[in-house]
Amino acid sequence: MRKKNFLKLLPILFAFILSPLLRSDDFFLAKDKIIEESRFKLGPLYLAPLLYLENVGYTSSIYTYDAREIPDWTGDLGLGLRASAVLANRLIMQAEDLPIYSFYLENKNLRAWSNRFAANAYSYAGPFNIKAGFARNDLRQRPNLEFSRPFSYVDSEWSGEVDIGRRSDLFLTAYTAFKKLAYDEDPYLEGYNLAESLNHRQNTFGLKLNRRVFTSTVIYLNYEMSDYVFASRSERDTRAQTLGLGVEFPEIGVLQGSFQIGLRRFDPKNPLFQLAQRANGRGDIQVTLMERLRFKVFYELDTRFSFSASDLFYDTQSFGGGAEFYLTRFLKVGASYEDGRLKYHSFLDLALQRSDRLRRQRYFLAVPFIGKTALGFAYTIYHLNSEALGLDYTRSFWGGFINYEF
Repeated sequence: MRKKNFLKLLPILFAFILSPLLRSDDFFLAKDKIIEESRFKLGPLYLAPLLYLENVGYTSSIYTYDAREIPDWTGDLGLGLRASAVLANRLIMQAEDLPIYSFYLENKNLRAWSNRFAANAYSYAGPFNIKAGFARNDLRQRPNLEFSRPFSYVDSEWSGEVDIGRRSDLFLTAYTAFKKLAYDEDPYLEGYNLAESLNHRQNTFGLKLNRRVFTSTVIYLNYEMSDYVFASRSERDTRAQTLGLGVEFPEIGVLQGSFQIGLRRFDPKNPLFQLAQRANGRGDIQVTLMERLRFKVFYELDTRFSFSASDLFYDTQSFGGGAEFYLTRFLKVGASYEDGRLKYHSFLDLALQRSDRLRRQRYFLAVPFIGKTALGFAYTIYHLNSEALGLDYTRSFWGGFINYEF
């Protein structure tokens, strides 16, 4: 009878998206984590409020790639809710919604609302761990990467994932995702239409061969294939294949975090474009010594389509590190340094078109706030250099933040 009831629930699983909370846990670890992090219980529901506080303070300039200094008081503030239910010790269902308001004191035209929504489900049947779901984000983003002004877009994604085998030994993960990205149609920088340049669908299928070692550490080999189909620029349609090797360390221990390194091959459907192979990977590793001192190393290697021309793409190469020290149980200080580069190439001949460099220094102190959350104050210095655009300047930001780690 229980088996029949469970089979009736299987279609529900594919109406929800995998949450980062459940990414690497088995069912029972995920269940324990939900109970631990919830603040309230209402019948079968475990409720956890979500508080978002970022970029709250004073910036010497609200724009990047601009020689002018346009200072302002600003902040991103959000308050939401996560609701989780554990049904018959067999199915976890979870939904969360987080509205965020971006505030500017002087530049009122930049004030805007954003919203992040995700729903997910997680279950198991014999040797199978099943995860699936849906997410939708309506975002007003601050300047980042090649975007020098705030910009708006909506992304929505359906996804599913199945682990096959015993997670205590060797197991296979198969996953798929169907993502749609839609940018605002308003003119950007008075000359670009982001919707026309960047709106696309990305359909992804991947396989991971996982091997558990040292009790909780997982080593994996990952193959992924993605099709990019553009709404208005069909000449940009591309198939990408990625092969990577990665390691995931346990959440508790001296060594924590994960990293992946590999190659991504772009095979454009446009006969005028050339094949391109780029380094690809991401890592964030931290080492804790004597329970009070923590060192971090992080990097990101990725490739993105540029909005400025159909044949242009850019590689993002970012490396950095930092340290945190607990002065007392209720106060920690830290510093970090990041060196990032954007290298623009053309699919026509793969020649380098331009290279920009952005360096960031950050100093902060933080105190415990509620549970495992921390409330902090940071001072950040940015230095941007772009020879092609004739820019070389330094900007700064100081203000508060909140995160979910102390």
